[in-house]
Amino acid sequence: MTIITSRRAVILFLTALLLIFLYLGYTDAQRKQRSNLSMEQLSNDLAAISDETGSGQAGNPPQLAESNGVGDDFFIEYRLERDRQRAKEIELLQSLINDPNSATEIKQEAQAKLLQITTSLDQELTLETLILAKGYSDAVAVVQQGQVTIIVRHQDFTEEDSIRIAELVSRNTGYPLTKITILNRS
Repeated sequence: MTIITSRRAVILFLTALLLIFLYLGYTDAQRKQRSNLSMEQLSNDLAAISDETGSGQAGNPPQLAESNGVGDDFFIEYRLERDRQRAKEIELLQSLINDPNSATEIKQEAQAKLLQITTSLDQELTLETLILAKGYSDAVAVVQQGQVTIIVRHQDFTEEDSIRIAELVSRNTGYPLTKITILNRS
């Protein structure tokens, strides 16, 4: 093993070591700043997407509300718009998960939100299929933020139909009846 006795070599070595530490500290600070900005951007983007898709009404019992619509167009357009909004949200979350500069906490939050979206999509599809199987013309389910909203198209829709659908939704999602809203759009 060689012992460095030259004063110049020791100073050069220490200077190089100092420069390396400064560089690493600088790049680490930049990474943290980017991850904080990414977290703020995630919060803002998710809030904007949630506002665009709307939210359920908290604390309302199952309701029967009638509205005049244009039939199939509403259900088709709503599904397309819902799919577009979800695709944007999923794309944003996946980009955060796959970003090597994202902090671990951000990746974990994005993964949790992605799992929540996937669960909601599965529940919505299941509910829509079950409602159609009960003989209703068409249905759209929206599961988000602890609320479930069902929009049904059916001639002669009664209060009994509303209760039957609300009970079906409650059994399949575990949500209480007070968190379920049923709307008729014939």
